[in-house]
Order: sequence, then C-alpha cells, then structure tokens
Amino acid sequence: MLVVIALTLKKAVALFALVGPVSMIPIFLAAAAGLDSAGKARFARTIAISVTVALLVATFLGMPLLGLLGVTLGAMQVGGGVIVLLLAIAMVLGKETSFKGSPPVIDGHEAGNASIVPLAVPLLAGPAAFSYVMGNSAWHDYADLIHVVLPIFIVGISCWVTFRVAARAHRRIRQATLDVVERVGGFILAAMAVEMMATGLRGLFPILVPGAG
Repeated sequence: MLVVIALTLKKAVALFALVGPVSMIPIFLAAAAGLDSAGKARFARTIAISVTVALLVATFLGMPLLGLLGVTLGAMQVGGGVIVLLLAIAMVLGKETSFKGSPPVIDGHEAGNASIVPLAVPLLAGPAAFSYVMGNSAWHDYADLIHVVLPIFIVGISCWVTFRVAARAHRRIRQATLDVVERVGGFILAAMAVEMMATGLRGLFPILVPGAG
C-alpha cells in the first residue's frame, strides 16, 4: 500500500506540474475579469471538471486508439517524455506560456466558453499532460487504478483550489512568486521526463535492461 501511495503522489506532482494551473492564473484572471464572485467560482469549477474529464478520456481511450495505429506503450512513453522535457525546459526559462501557445483575447461574454477552449483544453490539459497520462495508463488489477485515476482527480481539485484562491486574492499575488514556483516545478519535471523516457526505452529495447539477453 505504501508503494501505491508513493506512486500516486509522484504521479500527482508530475501531472500538476504538467497541467500548470499556477502559471495560468494571469490568463484565468483576464478571462474572468467581467464576472462577479459567483461567476468566477463557477468558472473555476468548470475549468476543473473540464480538465479532469479530458485527462480521464486520454487515460482510458488514448492508448487503445493509438494501438490501432500500431503505436506501442514504450513509444508513447519516449515521445511523451520528450514533450514533457521540452515543457520542463520552457518552465525553467520562463517560457511555458509560449510553449503551450498564447490564447486569444477573451471578453466577459465569452468567459463561460473559455473554460473549455482554450483555457482548460489545450492550455491546461495539453499535449504534455495527455502524453503523460497515456504513457502511465497501464494497469493490471484494480489496485493499479488508484495510481492511474486518483492523480487526475487530485490535479482537477488542485486546479479548482488554485483558481478559487486566485479569484479571491488576485491583488495580493505577485508575478515574482508565480515565476519562482514555475521554475522549481520545471526542475522537478525535467527529472521525471528523463525517467519516463528511460522507462520507454527499456520497453522498446529490452537489451537495455540489466541482466537481459
């Protein structure tokens, strides 16, 4: 059980860094500028639900669809690891928003739709997050579902909490604080990306496994 808990926390931290709700706070505040307190609360909740559903769909349907195209789990782990590593480098350099793509200007009347496109998908639940959950979607028994599914719900709740707090305290949030969090997350994410690629390479080339052959 301790192993499952540790793996769940590890995946939750990695996925939180990939989704990056903290770095999206300025975009959230701009999109929700025309809403009252209740509207901002609904906006944050819709974002969280949209991100959670998108990641769950990618987790359970992504690999089967890619399997039809002949893409293996190892290949997905290597490819996803490369994308995650690029995002980690962008985070360290302070270029995460540029990496994910800049959203169009959103007015208050469009804020409800903005929670799904582009804020929730693809700025939060984007290619890097999709690649990660798809590359870590393998499970063999129901106990494995804990570390496959629970991190997604943890990240969804974290998105809701992040944006709810930001809506209430946006005047006291300094950009310098957000930059520090983003860069520290980038360092951690880079290490996890390398580990993800290494796992995929061992799956593609069993000779790399010690004692194999």
